Amino acid sequence: MKKLVSLALIISVGFGLFANGSAEQASSGKLEEHFSGSYLMGTGSATGNYYAFGSALSTVVNQATGANLTVNATGGSTENARLVGSGDNEFAMIQSDVYSYALHGIELFNGKPITNLYAITACYPEMVQMVVSKKSGIKSVADMRGKNICVGAVGSGYEVAARQILGAYGMTYDDINETFADQATAKNGIQDGTFDAMFLCSGFPNGNVMELSLNKNIDVLSIDDEHMRILLDKYPYYARFETPSDDYNVGHAITSVAVKCMLIVNEKFSDQAIYELTKAIYEHLGEIQAINAKAKYMSIDSALNGIPANLHPGARKYYEEQGLAIPDFLK
Repeated sequence: MKKLVSLALIISVGFGLFANGSAEQASSGKLEEHFSGSYLMGTGSATGNYYAFGSALSTVVNQATGANLTVNATGGSTENARLVGSGDNEFAMIQSDVYSYALHGIELFNGKPITNLYAITACYPEMVQMVVSKKSGIKSVADMRGKNICVGAVGSGYEVAARQILGAYGMTYDDINETFADQATAKNGIQDGTFDAMFLCSGFPNGNVMELSLNKNIDVLSIDDEHMRILLDKYPYYARFETPSDDYNVGHAITSVAVKCMLIVNEKFSDQAIYELTKAIYEHLGEIQAINAKAKYMSIDSALNGIPANLHPGARKYYEEQGLAIPDFLK
């Protein structure tokens, strides 16, 4: 009888501890303590760089952790910020400039900041690319005056970049004939002569631009040093980027500004869960790189490059263990 009583007492105490632990987790608002479970990661269109990169990352992370991180095709960075902010997606790929706009409630998020977003890692540079038809006669951004320019889809991060670059050259939309449209529409417009030029923001090389370059009827503009300094001084989330190869077959390197593609997460995760996710990414980075070439830009040394704010404490713990100096604005 004493054994039965003791067993009942052990079960009762164990259940109490389990219940208390569950209550504490529920009251803290955190999801799984470790990185396990099923989650959605917002990316971009199913044919775009974000979707392909996110698929590579999730495949390797799932194998390493046993979690089920599933990529979700979305409208891109702006939608991803809202999806993660609302909790409809737990993770997302996002441009570093759009992430900054969301946190501060400016530009695309005017007066409606989304503050429950945290950064895990910077991934790869996304170059602002200005593609022009050769017959347009456009040789520099300044030559866009009076021309038919596709500046990007309404609400897209690269439409903001178009305004900022034009501004560095002393221009606004009043100086061009602007059209708001997505990349596919812009590409078709360059092909049929509707547009003289198009803006886009993408990892290099971009499939749409490579397709346009096949007939050798396009060029891609560079930003000169004077206007590069203006942009870098005014917008700290930009970095100088020069193409490492001539994938577009234009006969020269292209120098422009780039933002970073970042992996972000909703605030609901525990520090331990995000620590384990970050560790899985970097301990298996070679496997991600073998699947997607964009991951070759990733390294521990560049993990924080371009992240403007709100580094997740779990990710920070992993980076500190690797000897990475954490800037004060990310602590």
